Amino acid sequence: MKQKVHKTKQNTHGKRIKVIVLCVLVAAFLAFAGMMLLQHQQGKTEAETAIEQMEQIVPGFGQENMYSSGVGRDPLPVLEIQGTDLVGAIEIPSLNLRAPVTNKGVKKKYFARWAGGSPVKGRFRIMGGSGDVFSNLSKGKPGERVIFTDMDGARYEYTITTQFHLKDWAKADNDLMLCYKTDSDTKFVLGCTKAD
Repeated sequence: MKQKVHKTKQNTHGKRIKVIVLCVLVAAFLAFAGMMLLQHQQGKTEAETAIEQMEQIVPGFGQENMYSSGVGRDPLPVLEIQGTDLVGAIEIPSLNLRAPVTNKGVKKKYFARWAGGSPVKGRFRIMGGSGDVFSNLSKGKPGERVIFTDMDGARYEYTITTQFHLKDWAKADNDLMLCYKTDSDTKFVLGCTKAD
């Protein structure tokens, strides 16, 4: 009888430890998820604030009827906003996308970044995260408008012409390429041509 009582106490003690470990794991997971949500919201808010400040600083930015010759400087002008070097903003009205574009080498969540080329010389490349700023990029369709506005207010309008996957930049020759990585070697690209 004593042996049975001892085993029951051991089983009860073992179950309590398992419950405690499970509770600790659940609490750690919830803390991690909360932290990720906070970082997600913080990055989105930083990008939205940068866009709001651009509307106040960049001539004609955010005004749909604003006309620009689309002839700006090369290399792109850089302006620091909230401690981040920005070269402009990218907009795809049909996807409700409007995001600040950072200078080369500056990577921030919910910001797109300049990856090479230029709107003046062509082969202009803008990268973004598939899980944040460019999460809907694959929904872009041929014929839809894309607008890039630089920090001087020069506005460049493009039309989406194609979607493709790319491993080597040298094989792409679109005027504008918006892309995100699908794996370590491949990028999903929306190819765009300058609008008339």
